[in-house]
Parts: sequence; C-alpha cells; structure tokens
Amino acid sequence: MSLNKQLWLAIAVLMMLAFISSFTISTLSARNYYQEQLQQKNIDNANSLALTLSQVEKDEVTVELLVAAQFDTGHYRRIELIAPSGGVLQRKVSALQAKQDTVPDWFVNLAELSVPAGVAQVQDGWHQYGTLYVESQTQVAYAALWHTTLRLTWWLLLVALACGALGSWLLRQITRPLKDVVKQAEAIGGRRFIMSSEPRTLEFSRLVRSMNQLSGRVRDMLESESRRLEALRYQHQHDAVTGLANRDTINGQLDALLSEDDGHHAIILVRISELASINRTLGREQTDRLLTEFARLLQEWPASEQAMFADVRVGRLNGSDFLLLLTDTEELASLSVSLNQRLQNWSQGWLKAQPVLPQGACYFLAGESRGEVMSRVDGLLAAAEQRGITCVEAREAVTANSHRSEGEWRQLLTQAMAANAVTSVRFPVLQLAGDVQLHEEAMMRLHWQGNTWRAGDIMPWARRMGMMPEFDVAMVEHVIHALHEKAEPVALNLSMETLRQAASRQRLISLLSEAGELASLLWLEFSERHVIADLELFRAFCIEVKPSGCHLGMERAGRDFARIAHLEELGLDYLKVDGSLFIGLDSNDGNQGFLRGLCSLGHSIGLCMIADGVQQAEQRELLMALGFDAAGGPGIRPEKK
Repeated sequence: MSLNKQLWLAIAVLMMLAFISSFTISTLSARNYYQEQLQQKNIDNANSLALTLSQVEKDEVTVELLVAAQFDTGHYRRIELIAPSGGVLQRKVSALQAKQDTVPDWFVNLAELSVPAGVAQVQDGWHQYGTLYVESQTQVAYAALWHTTLRLTWWLLLVALACGALGSWLLRQITRPLKDVVKQAEAIGGRRFIMSSEPRTLEFSRLVRSMNQLSGRVRDMLESESRRLEALRYQHQHDAVTGLANRDTINGQLDALLSEDDGHHAIILVRISELASINRTLGREQTDRLLTEFARLLQEWPASEQAMFADVRVGRLNGSDFLLLLTDTEELASLSVSLNQRLQNWSQGWLKAQPVLPQGACYFLAGESRGEVMSRVDGLLAAAEQRGITCVEAREAVTANSHRSEGEWRQLLTQAMAANAVTSVRFPVLQLAGDVQLHEEAMMRLHWQGNTWRAGDIMPWARRMGMMPEFDVAMVEHVIHALHEKAEPVALNLSMETLRQAASRQRLISLLSEAGELASLLWLEFSERHVIADLELFRAFCIEVKPSGCHLGMERAGRDFARIAHLEELGLDYLKVDGSLFIGLDSNDGNQGFLRGLCSLGHSIGLCMIADGVQQAEQRELLMALGFDAAGGPGIRPEKK
C-alpha cells in the first residue's frame, strides 16, 4: 500500500475517532441542555398555571377552560390536575405525537431525552385543591438536536477532506526525495551505481548519503581498476612509439575476422618507403614525431568515411608497415582513393623527408587463411611501391556480389524486407562450468529468390542505404516469433543506427514490451566501439528497456573498455570479449593478465563474462581459470542448423 493511501486511511481513522468523540460530547451536552430547558419550562409553566388556577373559582368549567387554553397555546404532551385523594380532576394528553420525519428512530433511541414533568400545587383558599403536572413535547428538541448533529457531521467530513488534501500535498512535498531514493535503490539493484543529490529531510538525507557512498566506492574501484587494466592492455597490445596496435594484436584481430562465420572485409597495407633513409635525414627524434603523426592520421581518417564500413582496426606490423582492417564493407575502391589523397596531402608537409607512402588494398572473406590474405596484399603493395610515388594498388574480389549495382541491391533488399525473408542460424554459447548452454547466438540470413545471403553480404549495403534499423527490427520480430515455438534464450546483435532513429527505437521498445515474459529470453548486444561513440543514447536505451526483463550486453569488448565512462551506471548484464584477445592466449602472459583483471572487474558489478570467437577447445580450462563464465566460437561447438 502506498504512503498516500496509508495517509488517507490514517486520516479517515482519526476523523472517525474525532467524529465519534465530538458526536458523543456534543450530543450529550446538547441533550443535557435541552433536558434542562424543557424541565425548566415544565416547572415554570406548571407554577404559572397553578397560580392562575389558585386565584379563580374552582368550578369545573372554569378550571377546564384554563387548562385547555394552556394546553392549546403550547407544545405539551400532558397537563394533568390530580386531587389530593388521587382522583383526576382535569387531564389533557396529546392524542398524537408531533410528526418529525426528519429525525430517524435510531437517533431518538440513541439520544433519548428524559425530562421530568413540572409539578405545582393548586390551592383553594387555605386548602389544597390538587396537584398540577405539566409535561412538554420533546420532538422539537429532538429535531434541533438532529440538525445540530448533521451540521457537525458535515463540518467534520469537510475538515477530513481538507486535511486529506493538505496531507497529500504535504506528503508529496516531504516524500518527493523518496522517489529519487527509490530510483537509486532500483538502479543499484540493476547494477547501475548512480549518484543522487541529498534531500533536506534528515532521514532521507542519511539514507541517500549512505547509498551515494556505496556508489562512489564502487565507481572509484571501477575507475581505478579500469585505469590499471588499460595500462596493462596498452603495454602489451600497443606499439610504444605510435600507440597503434602492435604486430601480435593486429594479427590476432585479423585471425579473429577470418575465423568468423561470415563477413566481407577489406585490408589496406601502407608502407613508409625508405624509412631508414628518412631516419638518417631527420634524426631519431624527428622520425619518431613523423611516425606519431602518421599513426594519428591513420586513426583519424576513418572518422570521415565511417558510413562505408562497420569497424576499423589499425596496427603497426613492423618499423615501416601499417595495417588497416575495415569490416563489412563493399567500398574498398572509394576508401583506398580517399586514404591515398589524405596520405599525399600529409606527405607534402614533410618537405625535408618527402616520405613515399605506397599502399596495397584488397578484400578478404571469412574462412580464408591469414597467409593467403597477407600474400595477396603484399603483392599489391609491392606493385604500388615499384612506382616510386604515393599511390594505391587495389584489387576487388570477383564475387557474385560485385556484379550487382547499388540500384539492384536496393531493389533486392527492399523486396526481401517486404516478403519477410529475414531468418537466422544459431550458434551455441556454453557455460564453461557444466557445459550447459547459456544462450544461442542468432546470425542473420536472407532467403530470397532461391538464394541465401549471409549477414556479411547484405550488411555493408544495408548500412550504405540506411536500412540497418529495418533489418534489426525484422530480426527481433523473427526471433520473438521463434520464441513462441521454442522458448530458449537467444542473443542477437543490434546496431546503434537503430537506436539513433526514433521510429525504429520506439518500435524495438514496443516489441520488447509486447513480448511479455519472452523478453527475458532475449540477449541484446551492441558493439563496444559503437556504444562508446554514442554512450548517452545507449544509456537512455538501457533505462527504457530494462523493465522488460531482457538482457543487455556489449560484444567485441576489451579494446576500448576503459573508455566507457561510468560503466556501472549502464546496468549491463554481460560482456562478450573480442575473439582477437584469445589468439595465441596460451603463450601471451600479457593478455592473460589483462583478461583476468577484466573478468574480475566485470564480476564486481555483476556482469556475466563471455569469451567470444574461441577457436581452440583446449583453451576451455584456461578461460575458466581467468574467470570467464561462458564461451562461444568454433572451438566450443560447431554450427547448429
């Protein structure tokens, strides 16, 4: 029961007690007053009539006329003259009680008036003629008493309503900080350690202060641990001079992309020709500055072209070779030309060194080996380097997809969406302790016109045409429909484009709300990189959908984990750590230390830690030792059709 209802109930009880007390006191006081007044009237009237009768002749007619006259001029119940011998000399009794329809019988019985008759002696000379009894009607007194009680009741009811309204207003003012306290408590229960302003109410202030201290300690602990993990990760995964991913890290990221179920990615290999000669010309300090600026250019360039790919990874293979991995893209030609232009403009700023920056670029598909991909891009780089200028040699893969124009892709995707052609295949994610399935990962497929299109085939074009929200919503609808037939936990990846578009975001929230209990079987995950780019939007989405019971998480996590400000406030349920961190994990002590700390940090705020893209089944024991709760990937279990 709410405080407001309890307040009204308390006011009702108090008003009832006040009414009963006031009614009892008021009614008894009024009754006593009316009784005294009626008794005094009886006595006065009896004395007055007795005096009149004592002064007149005592013939029967005269006495009767005087008694009748008195009886008819007032409200009397009875006037009776009794002889000393006990006989009745005169008697006037009201034949009917005055009718008082407004006074209920129960009130008359409850507040009964007991008024003694007025008694006076009638003299005849020196002798007693008789005893006179005068008794007035009580109905008028009952009516007055009833109307007084009604007025009292209405006033008390009005006062009760006024007190209730005033009390409700005061309660809202007093308990307004309580809503913030409840919100903060619910947030902590949902593993979102937020801070609240302290209210002026002493008791609430002490409670909020304690909860803020808890949230503050958790936040300080997470920030401290995040800084330590980021330092450890940076030390083992980044090049000391440029700050880019080092050779092992970028190769691991390439291996992770190649091991995925599907995907159509691009690789660009850039070389600073004659770096040793540049070093002799500029000196070590200036050369390091050149490398740092070059690395910054490679990191900043993708921001201007981010609509053409899903993600980018940049690393330094050796002293002069730099590698860029662009995921889910069909725009290699445009991207390579754009990068080449940026490199030409940049190299012109180093007149003394005049660095030459040849590039090789090509597509690669999931399932290829790293040796095949690197051999292909190395050959393209060698051809570009032979020209002796900053240029690019690009090769586009000859696939069925490359023969379709943008218009044909738009028509295909639009028709497929209209025909509800979105479906999925499932891959299991297993709990490491007990080999029990945690959930299945649903990967999108498009069955249309006798062909099956993988997510890697259609996502680059869907992103380019702004259709990602439509595909995400269709995928959620497909999975929810499947849950009605088989209620098992399912995870699916969504894009931040869906959250940025108000209509699709609202549609997604409506689907989760309409799913009812089935929503608790949905595990929705977003890319860590995209979450960081739009953190406030993601935070608002988490708050909106948490009541539905669905699970929220981030995939490909780990590379930029420390950049997530106030992770504890998001209310996430799980993290899927990027598969590139598990490549060669057995012999990489640095990654082991980072992953162990990452799992410890995640568990401290209640996150389920999942190793994604695990390729070797032999790593299961090591992952358990590091603190992972579950794992998925080719090394865990083959595809489930």
